Amino acid sequence: MGVGRFDQGKLQGSNMLILESLYCAPFARSYKKRTPECRVISIIADTSFWSERLTILRKLYYWRYLPIVDGFIAVSERIKRDIQSYIDRPVEVVRPFPVNKIRPRKRSFERRILFIGNEAREKGYGNLVKAMDYLPDFELFLVGDCGKKVRTRKPNIHLEGRVPSLRPYFGNCSIYAHPADFDPCPSVVWEAMYAGLIPIITEGVGQSELFEGDLRRLVLRENDPKAVAEKIAEVYSYPDKRELVRKCMRLSEEHTEEKSIRHFKKSFYKLLEELS
Repeated sequence: MGVGRFDQGKLQGSNMLILESLYCAPFARSYKKRTPECRVISIIADTSFWSERLTILRKLYYWRYLPIVDGFIAVSERIKRDIQSYIDRPVEVVRPFPVNKIRPRKRSFERRILFIGNEAREKGYGNLVKAMDYLPDFELFLVGDCGKKVRTRKPNIHLEGRVPSLRPYFGNCSIYAHPADFDPCPSVVWEAMYAGLIPIITEGVGQSELFEGDLRRLVLRENDPKAVAEKIAEVYSYPDKRELVRKCMRLSEEHTEEKSIRHFKKSFYKLLEELS
């Protein structure tokens, strides 16, 4: 995380560093001072360049460490634009793939909503919880650390915490709601789609860039509680939900591990060509 001691000798002889995020930049800067011919590529799959996170301290951090980064791999076009508006460096986009590929045997459209995520507030689960005031006939299941920040006694909200398996939730819920202020391209959205849930996401979620045609109806323009509730009710009452499910499943199936790895390699070498 760029804090504490790190044995620079472990990097000795490297002429390329790939950073998991910009938190690793201090180590890269130290190494590049001694090895100026080294190229540094950073993956950006977080809120690093989201305007809401560009505090004075973060800008000072970037002023010190960004110059050593030669190129970026982002997980959405939105992040690519944000990076290029901040620094003039080449950026390639490579999207993540679903890890938990679960396909329930049966699919029924129950009034059950699922959200999976950590406690980062920008993921929008707070507004989803408030939206349940308008959806008394629906149930909401919150899976993951997000439940740590939720205080509620509503009988239709279930704080599940960390669970050993997502299978029962993918099998019993019919809608996956992710009304984030900003979430780069969460794999869980692909996983929910693969499992046959209908996703409801905001334009701040990376997958929204790929939702076309009928799938655009699943994208929220506003994520205040009432708007979230209205969209959930609208989608649930949609007469041809099975066709929506099929389209969502097909889209998620396009984003396989094999394709993502091939695309990453191609993008990585493209960056190297631009930097040579």
